[in-house]
Amino acid sequence: MRFPVAGVLALALSAPAWADELAELGQLAPTFRLPVYNAREAGLTAVGLDRYVGPEPAEPGTKVLLVSFMASWCGPCKKELPYLQQLHEKYRAQGLRILAISIDTEPEGQRQVEALVAAGKLTFPVLKDRFNIVARRWLGTKSPLPSLFVLRPDGTVSAVHRGYSQDGVGLLRAEVEGALALAPGK
Repeated sequence: MRFPVAGVLALALSAPAWADELAELGQLAPTFRLPVYNAREAGLTAVGLDRYVGPEPAEPGTKVLLVSFMASWCGPCKKELPYLQQLHEKYRAQGLRILAISIDTEPEGQRQVEALVAAGKLTFPVLKDRFNIVARRWLGTKSPLPSLFVLRPDGTVSAVHRGYSQDGVGLLRAEVEGALALAPGK
């Protein structure tokens, strides 16, 4: 009698509690709060998803939130960051918000992220997920970087982009403009 109970218990403990909460298209995104690499000058030491989306966001002007997972060792991520900064500068006034989440676990990688933030003069929050708890909830165990999620103001995922491509850059801009209800190129 003990073996079946022990087997069931082992199965229950082997599956992470958040396994059914992965960020998926059309579903509410898993919430989080992470320390910030930058934006301390704005008084932010940690940022959560609830700052921008959900029933009562701290920053209610958000119309679209882009959440991008990246790492210091990821070449395509380094290409994407300047583009995200351009989008941030161009569409912030219209309601676009951007969060980048670094999955670097080692101190050297974290120093490299700080250098990337400084060199790119990134003004959107770049967050530190050094234990990859948020990344596992959003990406699962295997996902290409960068992985970018587009969220509606209610916190549902409206699009997912995995990996980086030049074509993806144009598609992302069109998607942002559509979500902000702007004429293309505005």
